[in-house]
Amino acid sequence: IDRMAMIGKHLRNVARKPNQTLQDIDLAQTLNEALDILAPRLASAAVTVEMDLPEALPQVRGIAVRLQQVIVNVISNAADAMEGRDNRRVIVSASQQNGKVALRIRDDGPGVPAAIADRIFDPFFTTKQVGSGLGLGLSISYNIMKDFGGDLSVGNDPAGGAVFTLLLQKSGAMRVAAE
Repeated sequence: IDRMAMIGKHLRNVARKPNQTLQDIDLAQTLNEALDILAPRLASAAVTVEMDLPEALPQVRGIAVRLQQVIVNVISNAADAMEGRDNRRVIVSASQQNGKVALRIRDDGPGVPAAIADRIFDPFFTTKQVGSGLGLGLSISYNIMKDFGGDLSVGNDPAGGAVFTLLLQKSGAMRVAAE
C-alpha cells in the first residue's frame, strides 16, 4: 500500500506542471548546485565527475530547480549503471549549436542497449531490480526538458558508456511559460 501511495504521488507530480515562467539561468551554477546535492551519493559510490565546460557558456532558458532535478536524475542513473565497475567516471561537457546549448553527460558504464533505447523515457520503464526504482525519473526529466522547449536524448559513446544530451534554449531565444 505504501508503494502504491508513493507511485500515486509521483504520478500526480508528473501530471501537474508548475505554473512558473521560464527564466534566464546560469547553466554552470545550476550544474554545480546539482553536483553539490549529489556529492554524498557520488562519494559513497566512488564516482568521479569531470567537467569540460567552456568559459563563455551562455545562460539558458529554464527553471533552475527543475533543471537540477534532471541533472541529478541523469547522473544518479549513471552512477547506478557503473555499479561494480572499476572505473566509475562521469564526464559533463557543454557546447553551443544552432542557438541552443547541449549539455552532455557521459558515463563509463555499459551503455544503453538498442533494445531499450526507444523505451527509456517511457513512464514506469526501468532496468533496475524490483523495489529499486519506479521507472519515472527519466520520463519526468524528458517532460521537464520539453517544458523548457528543449530535448533529452540518449545514445552511446564510441569509446563506451551512455551519453545523455540535454538540449536547452539559449537565453533570449524563447520566452514561453512552462504551463
